[in-house]
Amino acid sequence: MLLWRLSGEDFAQVFDGGYGLLYDGRWNTVGHALTYCATSPSLCVLEKLVHIQDPELMPPQVMVRYEVPDDLAMETIEVTSLPPGWRLDETLTQQHGDRWHEARTAPLLRVPSAIVPLDGAPDRNVLINHRHPQTARIRLLSIEPFELDIRLF
Repeated sequence: MLLWRLSGEDFAQVFDGGYGLLYDGRWNTVGHALTYCATSPSLCVLEKLVHIQDPELMPPQVMVRYEVPDDLAMETIEVTSLPPGWRLDETLTQQHGDRWHEARTAPLLRVPSAIVPLDGAPDRNVLINHRHPQTARIRLLSIEPFELDIRLF
């Protein structure tokens, strides 16, 4: 399986979940070593777009591609298992993600995107748990310069 991450150029080589240690995310609270990826570059772009306030201030971006062994364990949270309004309640999704991270039952957690919350959608976000020993099997494949199309703004 391939996973993708749109990143600032300076952080492209970093693969330690440090962002999750310092910042809350939709599926984690501070102190959880996670890397957020997606199953497609397109979803990476959408996930980045919702956080951009001024594209002029964005540092150079790169698309990072990872190879995940097919036998690596992955848990899944389906959009149908979440209550109505889950997209507006980050506390709920953070509790799910924090429990998974702390339990270390699988190195990967596949979750729905709050931007495209469709049951059965092929594009999903995937969290990588850097506290799980099997995470070391994930391999960086490539880093490519990536510019967001100006028409998006």
